[in-house]
Amino acid sequence: MSLFRTVVGIDPSGRRLALSAVRYGVGRPSVLVSPAVFDLRAERDQVWHAEAGNALIDFVARNGLAGSEARLSIPADKVFIARISFPPLKEKDMRAALALELDRLFPYPPSKLKFNWFRSGDAEGGKNVRHTVVAAPSEYIDRWEELVSGAGLALAGAVPSGWALSAACVSAGEEAGKAGELCAILRDLDGSAECTVLESGVPFFSSLRVCPPESAPAEAFSLLSEALVDFPPESVEAGVSVIAPSAWVTEGGFPVAGGEFLRPMEGFESRAAEAMSVSKGLQDTVPVWGALGAFGAANCERGPDLLSPGKKMAGFQSGARVVAGALAVATLLLAFSWPAAISLRTSREVRRLDAEISSLRPAVARVEESLALLGGIEERIRILKEAGTAREEPILILRQLTERLPQGTWLTGLRIEDRKVEIDGLSPSASEIFPLLTRDGQFRKVEFASPITRQPDNLERFQIRAEFVSNPPPGSGEGGGSP
Repeated sequence: MSLFRTVVGIDPSGRRLALSAVRYGVGRPSVLVSPAVFDLRAERDQVWHAEAGNALIDFVARNGLAGSEARLSIPADKVFIARISFPPLKEKDMRAALALELDRLFPYPPSKLKFNWFRSGDAEGGKNVRHTVVAAPSEYIDRWEELVSGAGLALAGAVPSGWALSAACVSAGEEAGKAGELCAILRDLDGSAECTVLESGVPFFSSLRVCPPESAPAEAFSLLSEALVDFPPESVEAGVSVIAPSAWVTEGGFPVAGGEFLRPMEGFESRAAEAMSVSKGLQDTVPVWGALGAFGAANCERGPDLLSPGKKMAGFQSGARVVAGALAVATLLLAFSWPAAISLRTSREVRRLDAEISSLRPAVARVEESLALLGGIEERIRILKEAGTAREEPILILRQLTERLPQGTWLTGLRIEDRKVEIDGLSPSASEIFPLLTRDGQFRKVEFASPITRQPDNLERFQIRAEFVSNPPPGSGEGGGSP
């Protein structure tokens, strides 16, 4: 497992989807992306999972998380937890022995479950060892593995929601149950009430109950009462620390039966919001209770992994993490110390060059100003040349026409546009004008624009179109159109 990596926490508890992303490196994980909670209202499982997959794809694409790891928080209603006393066995024999007990412990056949366990102490009398067994349906985990893969992530673990919530509390700076103490985490999931109970920081009860939002507090405390039934009264009377929404607390306590033994953990919401926030100014926008499971899943390195049950505990062991962190720090120190001298010399050279460049800037500015002025003068010269050429050409055309028109010919109209010439006039013989215009190629495409008409004074009215060529090709003779 890489030391530097990104993990996306996924929590589908309560028929909504919560997502969080943290970055692992040296030291504690840091929040990479603010948590997001998607309300998915589809009733059918197939449609709901399709919507959840789309929401996950959008979250990954929008935040550039493709290729990251993912860790699933398995909802409480999909998790089975049981405590069992078992004779001491070798590690390799425990899985086979516990698999035979699953039929008795859980309402699912062993072939349809993924399970894991951990030792939770010695049983009374010292002959047996007490274990906590955790299981979840294989089909549920496999379906989420497909959804995660479709979003471009790799599912690296699946931990029960109780462990995810416990990890979230620890990441928020809350000790969720010291040695020998009881702690409860209660949540309102907008249509469901959830209760997780820990003893000495280890979850032993996790349940979720569908209910109207207004009934969530009562249902959550009802679940808590069920979880404490098997505990000796003196353990409960010693007090149970409760992490719950602040709105459920009135006058410093919980207005429920037996509430005198329940101690609210004040200020948890603000601490959790700060722990989940990317920026310190955005704590008010963090959906603490909805995103708590996803945030905890991303931070849960030591919970019982049901995705790969062969691994006793997911993630680094604490000793391995310390060693890896120390080695990483030493490597970084060596990497930074080696280029320090080179960096110092380079910075001095850069400062020298910057001073030299600053001294040359006035001269460069003068040169640039002169070049800009020269460019402006060249542009004006070009415009004047074009204007001069345009003024000379009509005079040249008029001179060429004057030289070619026969005696007795009068022009009544002359139009010149882009070297296209159109003349109107009167002549004793208009047909003689055509060959005179086309004789040397100075005019081309010569044609009569209208029929020749004879006037009462014995003159012929004509209209001729042609195109003037300023430099006719050498040796060109008569050409153009026909009369």
